[in-house]
Amino acid sequence: MGAGDLESLFPRLRGSGYQITSEQADQPNCIGWALYSNLYFDPGGSVMGGYYWPPGVRRDDSLEAWSEVFALHNYRDCDADAVEPDSEKIAIYVGPDGDPWHVARQLTSGEWTSKLNKLEDIRHPTLDALVGAHYVRIAKIMKRPREGVTAADRSDRR
Repeated sequence: MGAGDLESLFPRLRGSGYQITSEQADQPNCIGWALYSNLYFDPGGSVMGGYYWPPGVRRDDSLEAWSEVFALHNYRDCDADAVEPDSEKIAIYVGPDGDPWHVARQLTSGEWTSKLNKLEDIRHPTLDALVGAHYVRIAKIMKRPREGVTAADRSDRR
């Protein structure tokens, strides 16, 4: 899928200065991408099918369950998406039904990186660049301390 196709799915990307940073791939999905993992996180999938969901986290596609996944990785709720040098942030988008559909991770530059399901990975300057028919609003922002995150994790190349 090319830039034109992404822009038809996410019209606010057009003119936003986003960049495609890697090609289409089946794994990881957006949760795995945000957590620097190659896993495809899915509460309804089976390990035999190539999916993963952390033990002890309820197996549903709710904002609470997705938040629990990130809490396991030391993320806590926060109020703002502004870059904080000592924190790494994620933003969870919900769809029309109110259930989570996507998560983006903030880069040290203040831009955001997203794995668009099985589509490309992109870097986008704002969270609003993805808001539209599929991802209707940002429901939650969480952060964790950058200490303990490796230099490769903090790289804007991901």
